[in-house]
Amino acid sequence: MRAADLLTRRVEEVVAALGDADLRTREATLQALVRAVRSLPNLAAGEANVEAAEHYGRLLRQFPATSQRAVQVEGLLQAARVLFAYGSAARAAALARHALELARHLGDPELHRQAANNAAGYCLRVRDIAGALCLLEEAHGVCQANRLEEGRLRTLSNMAACLQEAGYYDRAIEVSQRLVGIGDTSIPAIRELEAAALGNLVHCHLARGELEAALAAGERGARLLDAGSATFTPLARHQFESFFNAALLEAGRTAEAKARLRRLREEQLPVTPHTEVLFALTQGLCETFSGQADIGISRLEQLLPRAEKVGWYVDDVLRALVRAHERSGDLRRALEYVDQLTRYFGAMRTRQLHQQLAQIQQEALGELDPASHAEVLLGAQAADLRVRSFHQSVAERERTLLENWAVAVSLIDDETGRHCFRVGRLAYLMAQRLGFDRARADRVEMAARMHDIGKIGVNHQILFKPSMLTEAERIIIRKHPAIGAEMLSKATHPGAKLAATVALTHHEWWDGTGYPNGLRGEAIPIESRIVALADVYDVLTSGRPYKQAWSHRMAVDELRFMGGRQFDPHLVGIFIEVVDEYVAAHGDAGDDAYRLAVRDCALLNRRDSIQRLLETAA
Repeated sequence: MRAADLLTRRVEEVVAALGDADLRTREATLQALVRAVRSLPNLAAGEANVEAAEHYGRLLRQFPATSQRAVQVEGLLQAARVLFAYGSAARAAALARHALELARHLGDPELHRQAANNAAGYCLRVRDIAGALCLLEEAHGVCQANRLEEGRLRTLSNMAACLQEAGYYDRAIEVSQRLVGIGDTSIPAIRELEAAALGNLVHCHLARGELEAALAAGERGARLLDAGSATFTPLARHQFESFFNAALLEAGRTAEAKARLRRLREEQLPVTPHTEVLFALTQGLCETFSGQADIGISRLEQLLPRAEKVGWYVDDVLRALVRAHERSGDLRRALEYVDQLTRYFGAMRTRQLHQQLAQIQQEALGELDPASHAEVLLGAQAADLRVRSFHQSVAERERTLLENWAVAVSLIDDETGRHCFRVGRLAYLMAQRLGFDRARADRVEMAARMHDIGKIGVNHQILFKPSMLTEAERIIIRKHPAIGAEMLSKATHPGAKLAATVALTHHEWWDGTGYPNGLRGEAIPIESRIVALADVYDVLTSGRPYKQAWSHRMAVDELRFMGGRQFDPHLVGIFIEVVDEYVAAHGDAGDDAYRLAVRDCALLNRRDSIQRLLETAA
């Protein structure tokens, strides 16, 4: 029997024995169990801690009823912290969510806020951005309803980090700026929150190419840290130093960066796998920028397996290796790490989407009665109305999930998040004009909405970089069609196969000079040729942070000019007729079908809810 199975059986035996015990014995056992969990950080580190935290966490999840549910919640949260500290963010998230379920019914607002905040933090670490934002909304609502001011500020700080990780830099900067100057920085909690906000500002401004703004925020944060570093957690301190050092190095202030790193080492802060990775990452970059490229690059290369074990920072280390090799002039090795970074990030996002698609199937199966469940598994669904309804329900849920992912990409670059819906509507109308039947036109619209879904598998710091891309970065972005096709490959929705094809081929050019496969002419699927026209038209006529919107007439003139080169020359004229009519009839507001699709988008509703929250936050 496997060790995991033995552990599960042992937990079940203990829980069964406790269920037979009297209430007083159960409560005494619970207190002892929580004390044991609290002592874990002081015991042996590494796998022993993870195994113990996992064991205690299972016991706490299944613990028989007592009157001390608050103690149980605290124990679950502590076990989650230990699991997270040693690289088990997914298991930490599961424990924190269970703690949150209990905390919601206890009538203890602070414990409820803490559980929601912690669960959100762990969701963020496994890159479940939507889940994290939803939990942070809940935490903020609890704080507002119960006047928990410090808790509210901590929730906003976590929200800034979440928005930053998602690549929504404008919103992240907006939230972080609200936390700067919020109160008396002689109070440790206020100083910690303001320094974290300034660290987030450093990261966001640096990602947007705003080096002076990044340095200004970093210098202000450094003064706070230097005045009271003992009040900060080791992870928060290392995170700030990592951001600020990156800005200092890009500004050529290498000696200052090295001095800060040396001071951080001398403080001898408690060490965790997270802080070890962050320190080595910063050290490797400092060595590279100070003329010790061989040492720095070697350190970063040796860091990769440690980052993989932690389950976080892998993309940070890979980006550092790309930057280090560019700095040392070895562009061949830089491109090799570009390819590795792209494969890692794409595989991570693809795995996450496939897990969510599998979860949809499992949840839908769980809603079926046993007889229909068996028929689904046996493939005998055609004759059973309930089973056909099951497949329709799964298809609808999958489409909603996939559209949310497509919108998540749009939101990084387009504040409205509506690019994919506009492209979808224009592609649908074009398909109808070409004589496609309703079902086929619907599939084209779905595929068009998801044409750029693969961009979510490209690191957003590169994807929407405001300054000129390097050759390595251009290569990364050109990987997104293949990533998108792979992401869509596991969906069972009837339109998913076409969506995967369009995702893969919508950047192919009529003259054969497109990518990724250099297809030419009618070898490019007609649906992809349609989507390419709708995509380019909407990009040209929509404003972006880095460009002005073109007029309708300028955009269609550009499409006509590129006919025979980028676009199918026969389709260009037809598309211009369609878009002329559409703009004349509906203008920027779009038609009813477009507005309805936008209104029903779950992620845009979440975005609007977050915006309302920010507008009401003091």
